[in-house]
Amino acid sequence: MLVSMTRMLDGQAGLRLRWVEDVTACTTLFVPHDWSQYVSPPRVLVRLTPRGATPASSPRGLSVDLPLRVGEMTGVLEAAAALYELARGAVQREHAGVALHALRDLMVGAMLAGERRRTLFGLADGHGMVVDFRTGEIASSLSQAELLARPLQLADPQRAPATLSWPGATHTLQLSTLLWGMTHALIDQGVSPRTINGRYRLTRPPEPAALSRPSLPRLVATWTQRAMSVGEAAAASRLSAFEILWFLSTALALGIAVPATG
Repeated sequence: MLVSMTRMLDGQAGLRLRWVEDVTACTTLFVPHDWSQYVSPPRVLVRLTPRGATPASSPRGLSVDLPLRVGEMTGVLEAAAALYELARGAVQREHAGVALHALRDLMVGAMLAGERRRTLFGLADGHGMVVDFRTGEIASSLSQAELLARPLQLADPQRAPATLSWPGATHTLQLSTLLWGMTHALIDQGVSPRTINGRYRLTRPPEPAALSRPSLPRLVATWTQRAMSVGEAAAASRLSAFEILWFLSTALALGIAVPATG
């Protein structure tokens, strides 16, 4: 059914969707909810979860409940296309110009592709951080406040060695908390988010780090009760669509926002 819908929507409604038989050429993979195989970014995993089944441990990225109704498939495909655009952003952006944005995109791209290994991100001047995508824990030579405030020069991500240390203190960070911090910093810097179409709902409230901006608690309270588009969420929370798009992109990457169904 998803294959048929993709072919039917090919090139329509602003969706750049193509069905190909070669899995290595796909941008989006529809997989079982407990899928654990690694695929390289910027491909996106969409986990198909039977209604009532126990979700996979630490699922990140897009997930949808089965069975899907025909009327719900367009929203799922729109969300998958939006997440692919988000995941491939770092390869299209000059790292030196907006390094914080690029670092966030690299991390999000790895999460959406189901990365579970430890990855080293070099940040120049002898600084760096190791992200364990399985546990969500980060070991960094910079505190979160320093990481968000100082100019960064990114090196290409590498597989992290078994042991690694930096001169000075090592800071323990959380991946989700850092992503929300990056999101707020990019909003404050006026960096434009990508457009995300469709209607979504929050499956659960985000962590407290996500709620530091005014009106976000109101947004979360409303969005966990009913599905909304970006425009509807902006009106309900009295936030700008600019802020809603940043919030939604992070919530999708963390797996706490899903396309509306029903």
